[in-house]
Amino acid sequence: MNHRSHMPRPLVPVLLVIGVLLASLPSGLVSSTSDVTAQQVPGHEAFTRVLDRVVQMPRVDYAALEADREGLDAYLESLARTSEADLEASPREVQLAFWINAYNACMLKLVIDHYPIQAGGTGLFGAIRNRVAGYPDNSVWQIRNVFTRSHCRVAGEDRSQDEIEHEIIRPRFDEPRIHFAVNCAALSCPPLWPMAYTADQLDEQLDRAVRHLMAGEGHFRIEEGPPPTLRLNRVLDWYSEDFGGTEGLKTFFADYLSGDRRDRVLNPDTRVEFFEYDWTLNGTRR
Repeated sequence: MNHRSHMPRPLVPVLLVIGVLLASLPSGLVSSTSDVTAQQVPGHEAFTRVLDRVVQMPRVDYAALEADREGLDAYLESLARTSEADLEASPREVQLAFWINAYNACMLKLVIDHYPIQAGGTGLFGAIRNRVAGYPDNSVWQIRNVFTRSHCRVAGEDRSQDEIEHEIIRPRFDEPRIHFAVNCAALSCPPLWPMAYTADQLDEQLDRAVRHLMAGEGHFRIEEGPPPTLRLNRVLDWYSEDFGGTEGLKTFFADYLSGDRRDRVLNPDTRVEFFEYDWTLNGTRR
């Protein structure tokens, strides 16, 4: 007996339709793992609202932020609740924007937790160090263990500024432009912008930060010489290895230049020197 002849005819097209629908699920109806994970990493609109209120480039109104810190604290709470596993499963741009914003938000928290900053908060040894180094009385160096204290909870763990920058951002992402984006609350530091970094605009935002610093005479200057000199923000001296050393710095900036300025930077005789660094707090003048 031919059993196929007893199968109800209407069932065949139904099975075909089901098969087509099932085949379409991975691409049409189910998001990829990275898309789902990215949606679980918080957005940064709340941080933009904080920055837009207190950033007056290149300064920050810490007094206003200290008086009304609810928005910053709520944003930091969202970073604290983020699963590190979800974060690490997200696209690179989502992760990098998250950690840049985390560094900057945690730095703001650290400043207003100790605002107004005054000399003497670091104990005898710290006071001697600050005096010898010539740090201003309102420098963040007046905060004890300012860069090494684990003061800010991000992705389920208490983090320090150094951990976020040197153990997460720099080794994981191989992105030298972060040195134009993370802000250490000093006048000589590349400035905060009045908006957060976002995954969908990250490349454009980082390039904008580079070009902004290059437009500042206290951060970037090409001197004719002889010999020609490329004078840069000292941050780029401290982290020159991320650019491939001195010659790497010249190549990096040449990509943002054209004509005679580009030729002068790439000239083998051009020296690279660095401005003195001003650790004065980047607060608004009162």
